[in-house]
Amino acid sequence: MHRYWKAALALAAAASLIAATACGDDENDTSGDATAAPTTAASASPTAAAGTTYPATVTDMLGRSVEIPAEPVSIAAISPTAVEFVYAVGETSKTRTKSVSFPAEAMSAKDIGSAYQPSLELIAGEAPDLIVADSVLQPQLKNDLEALNVPVLYVGASAFGDVPRSFRIIGEALNTPKGEEMATALEDQAADIEAKIPATKSKVLIVNGTPDDFFAALPESYVGDLARLAGADNLAAGQPSNAPFPGYTKLSLETIVASAPEVVLAITAAPGQTISEGLAANPAWADVPAVKNQRIHEIDAQIFLQAPGPRAAEGLLTLAKLLYPEVFGQ
Repeated sequence: MHRYWKAALALAAAASLIAATACGDDENDTSGDATAAPTTAASASPTAAAGTTYPATVTDMLGRSVEIPAEPVSIAAISPTAVEFVYAVGETSKTRTKSVSFPAEAMSAKDIGSAYQPSLELIAGEAPDLIVADSVLQPQLKNDLEALNVPVLYVGASAFGDVPRSFRIIGEALNTPKGEEMATALEDQAADIEAKIPATKSKVLIVNGTPDDFFAALPESYVGDLARLAGADNLAAGQPSNAPFPGYTKLSLETIVASAPEVVLAITAAPGQTISEGLAANPAWADVPAVKNQRIHEIDAQIFLQAPGPRAAEGLLTLAKLLYPEVFGQ
C-alpha cells in the first residue's frame, strides 16, 4: 500500500480515538451539518487578553484542563500542525517530526520521527517544559506523553473554526498576544471573503489521491470546509463517507461526469503525474466543464491535508482566487 494511504488509515484511527476520548465538545463542533457555520471562539479569554499569569490553566482542543506552572521557555511540538502553530505565534520548537518542511526555521529542530509514532525518548531528551501535540492525529498518545511529567497541550484543526480556537489556546499557553491577533485576522478574512462571494456559486469537485485512484472531499473534511467558506458548491455533498479515512467519499466516473464540475481542485498524493495532468489527458473527462475550460488546479498538500490549520489564511485566499478569479484575482 502506498505510504500515503498508510498515513490516511492512521488518520482514520486517530479520528476514531478523538471521538472516544475527547473531554469537551470541540470535536462535536466539526461533525455536524456541513451547511452550518464552523464553530469559533467568540473572543480570547480575559486571561489571554490581559497576558497570562502563571501558574495557568488552559483548556486545550481535547477539552482537557492543562496546568502550566510557569511560562514555557522550552517547547516540544510533535506534529507538522503543532510545529506550525508554535512558529506562527512567534515561538520556536526544540523538536519536529520528520515530514516537517515549513517553516524553514523549524528544520534545525530535533527530528523525533513520525507524527504517528514520535520517539518519546527523543522528546524527553530535549527537556521541554511544554509539549504541543496534535488534537487530530495524536490523541492516542495522551497517556504516553503525560507519563513524561511535562504539561501536554493539544491543538489542531479538522475544520476552519478550529484554527482561530487553536491560535487562542496556543497564545494563552505561551503568553503571546499574537495568538489572538492571528485568530482575529483569520476570522476577519473569512468574513471579508464570504461577503464578496457571488450569489451563483461554482460547482466544485475536490479530489485527493492519484490520477488513477482518488477520493472526493466532503464538506465535512478540512479542505471541504475551507472550500465552503470560499464559496464552493461541493458536488460531493450528501455522499457517504466511505473512504478509508474520514471526510472523503468514492465517486464513480459516471456520477462525476453527470454532476459537471466547473472547477476541480486536486491534491496529488504521490510523485509523478498529477491528478490535474491525468484528468486533462483522459478522454472520459473531455466534456467535463472544468477540463474544457482548463479549470483543474493542484492545491498544496501541506496546507490542505498534511498540516491543516496554521496557514488557513493562505489556503482560504488561494481557494477564493481559484473559484472566483474575477472577484479575488489570480
